[in-house]
Amino acid sequence: MPKKLFLLLLCFATGTLSAQQVDTLRFGPSLLRLQALGDSLIKSRNDSTRLASNAEFSLLTDSILHEKGSELLSFYQVKALSVLPSPDHAFIIYNWMCSSLQTNQHNYFGYVRLFNKKGESVQLTKLTEKPIENNEDVETKRLGPDEWPGCIYYKVIVQEVKKRKFYLLLGWAPHTAFSTRKIVEPITFAQGKIQFGAPVLKTGGRPRMRMVFEYSAQATMALRWEENKKMVVFDNLSSTDPRPESKGMYSLYGPDMSYNALKFEKGYWILNKDIDIRNTGDTKGKDGNMKKLRITRKTE
Repeated sequence: MPKKLFLLLLCFATGTLSAQQVDTLRFGPSLLRLQALGDSLIKSRNDSTRLASNAEFSLLTDSILHEKGSELLSFYQVKALSVLPSPDHAFIIYNWMCSSLQTNQHNYFGYVRLFNKKGESVQLTKLTEKPIENNEDVETKRLGPDEWPGCIYYKVIVQEVKKRKFYLLLGWAPHTAFSTRKIVEPITFAQGKIQFGAPVLKTGGRPRMRMVFEYSAQATMALRWEENKKMVVFDNLSSTDPRPESKGMYSLYGPDMSYNALKFEKGYWILNKDIDIRNTGDTKGKDGNMKKLRITRKTE
């Protein structure tokens, strides 16, 4: 047996192999190719090259993720691929997008890997995008992996009530040349079935399955988890055009210097409006008390 292979098997057996060692020793050639394809996917100035790179990137990513031991990969070399583990190591989300320079269209791709309580990979599910056609409509729907709304997730938040865990995802999704979206989305797991959206977002009226924010591509919206305050804090969006007919023209929307928050209470995320972040003392929202909330306009 070759010495390098013997050492690799020994490391797996003893559990001493780090993520970067796995990247280098076992998957090195595949990851180098994936890195090159990802760079082309991001940097190419030609749409046909981007599409061709994405097609091969998708096939190679699928192949790698289905290999035993791939759950240990960090993919640190592959800048085009987002790898987002949950804080409790219950799952990992793999995400990427392919953007057209000519049409400003963005397509999203992803996988979710589930782990058991022993930390063993037990399921890998491919996400198939079904683009959002109507923001308000999609906020009322629970969706499966084959009708995933599509975005790049950048934060997983986990809260627990009576040994039941509630997961919330924050996502970013460039939409057109004129608007960008951000998404607040619960994710649930029941007997291996993954669903996006759950009626746990109380914003007034019937609970929403998810929250979709859309605003000018020239603007920046803050949407972040404040760990010290245990809240999701975000910019309030409003139109720069006061006319009623401008409602829904998202290229005119942007932050209006007011802030809202979602706070977890008894299994629900409760909307707190008009949070005053300028006051370093006690600050209050319309639906709850917030103390010493300090954030910046920088997004995650």
